[in-house]
Amino acid sequence: MSDKQDGSELVRGVPRGLERGLRNYWYPVMQSEELPAGKPVGVRCLDEDLVVFRDGAGVPGVLFDRCPHRYVRLSSGRVLDGQLQCAYHGLRFDGTGACTLIPWDTEAGAGQLEKARARSYPCAELGGYVWAYIGDTDRFPAPPIETCVPEELLYPDRFVHFRLPTEEWDANWLLVIDGSDAYHAVTLHMESQYHEAVARYLGDGEAGAAQKLTPLEDRRVKIVETDGHGLRGISVDLEGNMLDHGHGLDRIQGERFNLPGLVSNVLRPKADAAPYVSRLFQVPIDYHRTRLFRYAAWRADTPDARERLARHFESVVKPRQLKTSAEDREMARVAGDLVESRANEILFGPDRDMIRIRRRIAAAFEAQQTDGLRAPADEPTPAPATLVFPV
Repeated sequence: MSDKQDGSELVRGVPRGLERGLRNYWYPVMQSEELPAGKPVGVRCLDEDLVVFRDGAGVPGVLFDRCPHRYVRLSSGRVLDGQLQCAYHGLRFDGTGACTLIPWDTEAGAGQLEKARARSYPCAELGGYVWAYIGDTDRFPAPPIETCVPEELLYPDRFVHFRLPTEEWDANWLLVIDGSDAYHAVTLHMESQYHEAVARYLGDGEAGAAQKLTPLEDRRVKIVETDGHGLRGISVDLEGNMLDHGHGLDRIQGERFNLPGLVSNVLRPKADAAPYVSRLFQVPIDYHRTRLFRYAAWRADTPDARERLARHFESVVKPRQLKTSAEDREMARVAGDLVESRANEILFGPDRDMIRIRRRIAAAFEAQQTDGLRAPADEPTPAPATLVFPV
């Protein structure tokens, strides 16, 4: 499975272990409404079983989904008085993992309770998501989550964002991130990201998405360098004239990719529409599966603007994002196994930015393993300046 005899790499460029996730970062683990009060929910992230529950005040906690007593799943238990009780023998745990009750030893001393402590992870609720810092907090203390999330989640008075349904893809997370290159959209998503102006002569409104003034066989891809987000692909006809493709190319700031797996795309779905950012968090479940959290965000500082954008999101943006996501999901699925895909690919010049992202992820993994650093020294951690609203 590796081109190295010592087994240190799964395949070229993938340190062994990275295929299951990059630890010691904040990850969204579920949307807020997916975590009801009074009921624990089991979820797998980074090849580890977690249990998430709300305490008496509604604050979420995240524990390793195994009771330290007999190793049964805590997610099979119940929430009592804001604490998680194991279904098997009744031990109780708070959101920090502290054992608060051993039912057969109600006078248990601190030593016995500490012995039964469950492994926990820092947790937060922000922007409609429940987050967990999944890693070794003794070696790599969790930075404040406010420094690790996009700007618009911190300032709801200045921005509005709309979340899409959580998705689970049958593909390794590294292949899913590969699919975020910035030049496939003009081919794969030609119909789902068409510009309104392309269909205006068809007299068919949204139904015109199935037709094109310039058919696919007469389209080509031009690679351009942007000021803020690296290489981008634009659609052109056979004479080199630019065709509408729904992506903004100017006035872009911030980073297109942020560790551990956040991709930001700037889009303008209509000629007269304000540009918005599509944020995509790609979270490893295990070697074979990836969970995706996606939302679209705009600048909006008045109730009227928020209401107008909500209608626009439901009628235009959401249907298109669901369609492009389905197309990307299928490409990730048919890419096959990570090892086989990476071993047989032939890369070209426009893959430059994708290769750079691969190296950043691998360097972060190796920095933890070899240098004892949460991220490489030249990787800003935390990096709020790179998480600004990009338009």
